[in-house]
Amino acid sequence: GQATHIENYGTVVCCGGGVGVAPLLPIIKAMKQAGNRVITVLAARTKDLIILEKQCAEYSDEVIIMTDDGSYGNKGLVTEGVENVILREKVNLVVTIGPAIMMKFVALTTKKHEIPTMCSLNTIMVDGTGMCGACRVSIDGKTRFVCIDGPEFDAHKVDFDEMLMRLRTYN
Repeated sequence: GQATHIENYGTVVCCGGGVGVAPLLPIIKAMKQAGNRVITVLAARTKDLIILEKQCAEYSDEVIIMTDDGSYGNKGLVTEGVENVILREKVNLVVTIGPAIMMKFVALTTKKHEIPTMCSLNTIMVDGTGMCGACRVSIDGKTRFVCIDGPEFDAHKVDFDEMLMRLRTYN
């Protein structure tokens, strides 16, 4: 795959859901080291599923916790946390990693505010070389392979509905 593009964007909102927070952590750290204001939104179904909060806080100017059941932080979805930040201050970039359905709705939220959004996809991968095609996704109408072209793409160009359908292949 390709490395994350890091630069000083200004204010970056990094939002992660569930285990998506693990690959988000080094991005949070790198974005902060590049001089960005970093606001991290962590989301999970319950308090017990929030991970790496302390580590994310180390490199974030602010951490917002969202839980579906309200057992910790704010009750609600990650999109509510992201949108609350967007409504109160200028956001230059959003980075999202987590379940595909979460990233889809983060992308829909940021698109209406015209904020560039990068997502990191975790499709089914078999060989990691682009030969098998299992990780193929449609990006702006073109076929791409997450294992070699990604894993990060412009979230506004990802066909999330197709990707979600393909992710259900082995259900």
